[in-house]
Amino acid sequence: MKAFDLKTMQQCTISDKTVVALGTFDGCHLGHASVFRETFLMAKRLGVKSVVYTFDTLTKRDVKSILTLEEKIKFIRKCQIDYIAIESFDEIKQKSGKDFVSDVLISELNAVGACCGFNYRFGNNASCKTQDLKELFEKTGGSVVICSEVRHQNEVVSSTLVRSLIENGEVEKILPFSPPYSVYAKVLQGKKLGRTIGIPTINQELPQEKIAPKRGVYITECEIGEDVYPAITNVGTRPTVESNANENIETHIIGFDGILYSSYIRVNFYKRLRDEQKFSSLEELKAQIQRDVLEAKKYFM
Repeated sequence: MKAFDLKTMQQCTISDKTVVALGTFDGCHLGHASVFRETFLMAKRLGVKSVVYTFDTLTKRDVKSILTLEEKIKFIRKCQIDYIAIESFDEIKQKSGKDFVSDVLISELNAVGACCGFNYRFGNNASCKTQDLKELFEKTGGSVVICSEVRHQNEVVSSTLVRSLIENGEVEKILPFSPPYSVYAKVLQGKKLGRTIGIPTINQELPQEKIAPKRGVYITECEIGEDVYPAITNVGTRPTVESNANENIETHIIGFDGILYSSYIRVNFYKRLRDEQKFSSLEELKAQIQRDVLEAKKYFM
């Protein structure tokens, strides 16, 4: 386990008494935010520190992440939490629920309180539920808060819901209850064809562990240092200009004309405009991109 002080991001040992937020927290949506809020409030009430206990990867190997670990930490830092404890799932997946409470919560994290979502599972093969947490932890004199489900338009807000919407390209539907889907990645050298038609672009590869949105063209926003620019982004293989290409993310940044090679840029996704298309000429491609740019400008007006 590695623990960090979220105020300084220095690695540390947690010697304080704590209230612990428990969960994978992939997505950091409103359901997760409610757990962080209750953790902060309980810690304040008990006069102790707050800590988020989470994993460095997802617990299911065949599922892609909504957030990278760095993005998850960035979100949690905004939630008035004191510490984050990051565990390798492989290190604890065989622990029984009883051993998890005694070895991790009590011994390592000095927990006097714990907070989790209504569907939290723990212990070997996820065999223990929230009621088991209450029974095991409250025997030690600790307190447990189980947060109720959060709903949006009669649907339970969950990472599964967020992941499904992203995969279907419905990125705008997550915005009422989740941070925008985003990609933070290095700008790679491209073929510079965009500049030949007066529409320069940056190219990025999606981080391997991160879920990919449905192929197509999106209204996006680019964070360059302290500045934010409207943009349009194509997720796909650029069929008009390249055959048999790997999938990548290509973005035209509206109102920016600079060199960004090797820089790390964040692209936030707000709305899917259309499917990726193969055009018969660069002129047709340029005309469509110009229409996409107008749509993006209208969106951010």
